[in-house]
Amino acid sequence: MAHDSKPHVLVIGAGVIGLQTAVTLLRAGYAVSIVAEYWPGEGQPLYTSDWAGAHWRTHASAEEKELCEWDTETYRAWGEMLKQEEREGRKGKSGLGVYTSLHYWDTHAPEIANGASSLWWSSVVSDFKVIPPTELPDGVHLGVSFSTFAVNVPKYLQYLLFCVVAHGGRLYRARIPTQNGIGATVDKARALVGGSKIHAYVNASGIGARNIAKDEAVEPIKGQTLLVKGEAKCIVTRLGKSKGEIRIVIPRPGSGSSIIGVTKEQGIWDTTVSESSKQNFLSGCKELAPELLAKNGEFELLGVQVGLRPARKGGPCVAAEVLGGGELIIHEYGHSGAG
Repeated sequence: MAHDSKPHVLVIGAGVIGLQTAVTLLRAGYAVSIVAEYWPGEGQPLYTSDWAGAHWRTHASAEEKELCEWDTETYRAWGEMLKQEEREGRKGKSGLGVYTSLHYWDTHAPEIANGASSLWWSSVVSDFKVIPPTELPDGVHLGVSFSTFAVNVPKYLQYLLFCVVAHGGRLYRARIPTQNGIGATVDKARALVGGSKIHAYVNASGIGARNIAKDEAVEPIKGQTLLVKGEAKCIVTRLGKSKGEIRIVIPRPGSGSSIIGVTKEQGIWDTTVSESSKQNFLSGCKELAPELLAKNGEFELLGVQVGLRPARKGGPCVAAEVLGGGELIIHEYGHSGAG
């Protein structure tokens, strides 16, 4: 069927949200165009997806039912994706991999108010176990293990982009003015694409939604991670007492590298590297993945990554809006680190 004969959706933004939305729509029979200034692999601080860890680990509380459903669906969808890759002899193509995740809490956090039974997602993941106290590292209050997914983010983004093109999606690189709101943004995007009628627009503009949607609840959460040589044998997270810094190790499947450490600095737009966080992670993450240490007992640092998570006070905005001219807008932004 020709592109122009299908319902046409225009996606604004080419981060992981925009790309995955485009792939889903294309597979459902829509024609899709993406308009974006930044694309995978370009190393732009405002293009957050490039800098993600990443792994499946929910940020949702048990009370946030819709977010719980999204995270559950993601876990199941990634599992099916890997099974299909294996059936088709394409193992590793997406950049996803299954690993044991060891999750430690140093303190009695609200998330574990009633122990491991408070973790709503324990019934979602495979192989969930409470780690016996005798097997916990010193200073750990509670630990659990489960099977989850690690993501080689650069490869995964390129995989999604490949799927968009393979299914007939059209790509447009452009800097769209955002200061005049969603109406002006839609007009500019429509003029760039031209041709057939646009049936709907998806606002997956990430941090840009602060201006495009005139949503002052949108804010950055600065994140800094380190890329080191070697693939860790498992995912390890240790939630301690240090505010704004998390000791973590995430292997990047098939890349020969891993991510260590992550910062969370709410409302910070500055993308300057923090030397103190860098040194804290280089020393503090050693016990989490000793298999990554070189003969001198140190990590081999490959790079420092800084990005701005597109967060939103009150949680993500996923909602429909009809403009005065009848344009249907689907807002899809504010997912922070849970994109």
